[in-house]
Formats: sequence, structure tokens, C-alpha cells
Amino acid sequence: MAPHVMSTLLATYRSRHKVLGYPVDVVNEDSAISVVQAAWQGERGMHIVTLNAEMVVQAQKNAELDRIIRHAHLIIPDGSGVVWALKLAGQQSSRLPGIQLARKTLEVACREGRRIALIGGKPEVMSQLKAKLQEDFPGIKIVGAQDGYFTRDQEPEIVDELLPQEPELILVALGVPKQEYFIDKWQHSFPRAVMIGVGGSFDVWTGTVKRAPEIFQKCHLEWFYRLLSEPWRAKRMMSSLPSFALQVLGENLKGKSSNDKS
Repeated sequence: MAPHVMSTLLATYRSRHKVLGYPVDVVNEDSAISVVQAAWQGERGMHIVTLNAEMVVQAQKNAELDRIIRHAHLIIPDGSGVVWALKLAGQQSSRLPGIQLARKTLEVACREGRRIALIGGKPEVMSQLKAKLQEDFPGIKIVGAQDGYFTRDQEPEIVDELLPQEPELILVALGVPKQEYFIDKWQHSFPRAVMIGVGGSFDVWTGTVKRAPEIFQKCHLEWFYRLLSEPWRAKRMMSSLPSFALQVLGENLKGKSSNDKS
């Protein structure tokens, strides 16, 4: 990376901590955007991971996802569980939702005239998304828009079509871990692009799915609202959240025990 990009990242890494062994950058929106802008100014690409408890537990069972998370350039504390774990370890951190950072990155990209590509979501959502973003960000440069209904065998064709457009911001909404696999596989084809896995953000931005009311967000209960509004998530969430919490508590108690002995 260019020197000034690396210096910005190093400042971020000084605030890098670990949750169950996974790196997390304790950053706020402003500092995260500074890293993104430094990457653009240095014409260097980067991968941003938005880490939450479900993703951590999934990565513990998935070697490929584990590797991808550990090699990401910026790993933000997206989930309340991750922030809780950091605070138990004595690190002051606030949640930085991935949907919030992605939206702010879009805003800055539009202001700076950056080229943007969108990948993921249902076909009807993608058409709505383009119209909504053009309404919200007049002058936005959307150089690629591909819904998420494609196979791995079709990926090279999609990438080949996008390459001449030289996107500088690529938002990938394929869900975890598919979006992380896609970014990891193709980020070297877009060496000047900031790439972010944004999960269900496209659905929220188009109004297809409602984001949790502000009171849930402030109380760090956005996950609970999603569980109530999308009960199909229950099995996945209930298999990962208790495991995450118990592991964090166990690690915290082990750390306190070690400190007491010393």
C-alpha cells in the first residue's frame, strides 16, 4: 500500500483488539471513513468486514471464513455482542453497524465522484435500489448493478463485464459467508476498489425490509427485533448467540483468574 495509506491503517491497528481470537478494529464512523478515503487517495483496494457474534461462531467452524476475516484490512464492530465482549475485556468501544458505514461510504463516494458497483439481492430489489440511490444521491455513478442470483460458475463473466468500469466502491450483498467468499476471490481483480459485504442492506435501503426502530438500536437490541420480525432466523441465531456469550464469559473469567494468580 502507499505510505500514507499504510500510516492511516497502522493508526487503526493500534486500536485493534481481539474477540475470541478474532481481530476487531475499535473505530468510529469518522476514523473508518478516513481509512477508506486514504485507500482511495492511494489508489489501493481494501476489504472491510463487519463482524458480529454470528459471524464469529460461524468462522470457528469454517476455516475459509476464518482466514478471510483475519486477512481483511478493516474489521469493524458491527454487532452488539462484539462490543459487549470488547467492553468485558476493558476496551471502550461503540457499535458501528455495517449498514451505517456502507451508507456513509456511499455518501462520500458520491461526493468525490467515485465509481460504484452493487452486487446482490433479488432482481426486483436491485432495480428498486438503483432508483432509490439515484434519488438519494443525485449524480451517483453506478457503473455496475448485478443481482445475487448467479452461480460461482457465472462469477468470471460478471467480473469480466465489471472490470472495464474500474469501480472504486463495490458493495456485495450476498449474505455471510457467500459475500466474503466473493470478495476474497475477486478483490485482486479490482486493486483500487474498497469492497464491503453488506448483508441485507439493499433490502433495508429499498424499504423491502424495515430496519429496527431507533429504540432497539440504542438499546443494542437490533438482533432481537430481527428475530421477532424474521422468525426464520431463530434457529441460526439461537445456535450461535448463546455459544458466543458463553465463550466470551469463559474467556473473561479465565483472564481474571490468571490476573488473580499473578
